[in-house]
Amino acid sequence: MSKVALFIDNLNVGGIQKSIVNMLSNLDLTKYDIDLYLFSKESFYDIPKNVNVIYLKKPSKILKFIPFSLAKKIYKPQILAKEYDVAIDFDSYQMSTAIGALGANSKKKVIWVHNDIKIKLQEELKYRILYFFFKKKYLYFDTYCAVSVGALASFRELHNYPNKNYLVIPNIIDTKEIYEKLQEDCPLKLDKKKVNIVTVGRLCHQKGIDIMLENIHELLEYRKDFHLYIIGDGPDKEALIKMVNDLTLNDFVTFLGNQKNPFKYLKSMDLFYLQSRYEGQGMVILEALSVGLDILIPKHLEKYCPGVTSQDDVLESLKTYKKTNHYKKFNNLEDYNNTIITKLNNLFDNKEV
Repeated sequence: MSKVALFIDNLNVGGIQKSIVNMLSNLDLTKYDIDLYLFSKESFYDIPKNVNVIYLKKPSKILKFIPFSLAKKIYKPQILAKEYDVAIDFDSYQMSTAIGALGANSKKKVIWVHNDIKIKLQEELKYRILYFFFKKKYLYFDTYCAVSVGALASFRELHNYPNKNYLVIPNIIDTKEIYEKLQEDCPLKLDKKKVNIVTVGRLCHQKGIDIMLENIHELLEYRKDFHLYIIGDGPDKEALIKMVNDLTLNDFVTFLGNQKNPFKYLKSMDLFYLQSRYEGQGMVILEALSVGLDILIPKHLEKYCPGVTSQDDVLESLKTYKKTNHYKKFNNLEDYNNTIITKLNNLFDNKEV
């Protein structure tokens, strides 16, 4: 039985958090002894019973602003005194999770890459500051797992080390959970004569909700038979609500906030629309595909989600989109998920991935 140590900061709402829960929910946990190290007891998600959860003391925020080589000398988390086959920093944004994974007694040190960090550095000042201090941590790992071809290509431009392993292991989509949650009734009363559009994501700069609202505003010049529903919360919420008011989009846009079950809303929609400036993978695209929705994404997101058709001109696609009223066929993404599970099994068992 392989022993695996997983490190993540918290299990609050977020794509990385959802990704690790999906992974743990779909692996055969009888094959593995998994210790999940967390730095916060707050949790939005349920953790599978066969996972041993260990809470570590969260370090001072000052640790984020200390060079990594010094930070790992200062911060000493209490890792279990056992030998692991694999220790994984699944978070990759934190000093603490990297120090934890590197401090575990393991044969292999792995760090996950969840985003296009090259573009993230260009777009986000906060990330540039944090990256300046933690970038040296990548030197200490022997294996890098990116969630998409696009994310890996970006990472290797900045961190291309000899004699290291570079892998693409996309996120598992928990279609069993999606199917169960689709059975719940949607509380919204939708106008079936309109094209009901939905997006899901954190309300932040990366997700490009502001670009989406600009497109919706332009769309009003051509048609008014639509409504956009935004599921999610985040630091840009108030600014986006103000933008809706300023553009007089109140009759065409509704904020639904974070939802424990977004799928009961998705099943009643016609079109899933994502306008992120960049992604790591874009799990919500595949989740919407599983529900059976039509998908609209711009061309630049295609490299993060191969196999999903993108559009050169999103506004033109919105202008010409026709509501089909077809029966939504559920897709369990079986081949997709099985391929990922095989890769994860090989990684955890120290086989060639």
